[in-house]
Amino acid sequence: MMATMIIASMAGLISGMILAINQSYTISSLLAMIIGIGAGVIIGILFNTMTILEGIMGGVMGGLMGAMMGEMLPINSIFILSFALIMITILLFFLLTRMVKQEAGILKQFKVNGSQIKKLSILIPCVTVAIFMAIIVGSFYESNNTLNSHHIHPTHHKSE
Repeated sequence: MMATMIIASMAGLISGMILAINQSYTISSLLAMIIGIGAGVIIGILFNTMTILEGIMGGVMGGLMGAMMGEMLPINSIFILSFALIMITILLFFLLTRMVKQEAGILKQFKVNGSQIKKLSILIPCVTVAIFMAIIVGSFYESNNTLNSHHIHPTHHKSE
């Protein structure tokens, strides 16, 4: 059930953002929902009706959100965000296949002890803050360069 929600919502998100480059909001919303719903039904049909319904709703949700984000974002940001979403999707596929293998008994269940939880509770916030700061610094650098380039007037500094 989780697989249908992941695949349908990510298919809708990514396709909605990319379709918004050339299509109107209405058309990109409809096409992205169709792609997301199709992905959800294809995966959900392997399981049961409830899984199909989750896939359909994940496709609708992802398609509408992707089209909305694609409409609001500048074109160069759409490609960056699409790349990030594809990387997140790959990570989710990896974790999902690992979970399925553990439940099937192919992989050994991971036992968590106190020291591992302590290490993870320190590592995860540090990585999150580092990624957050890298994005903030990058956006500050980009906005600072944009401001400087817009305020240069070559005729303003001419000597008479």
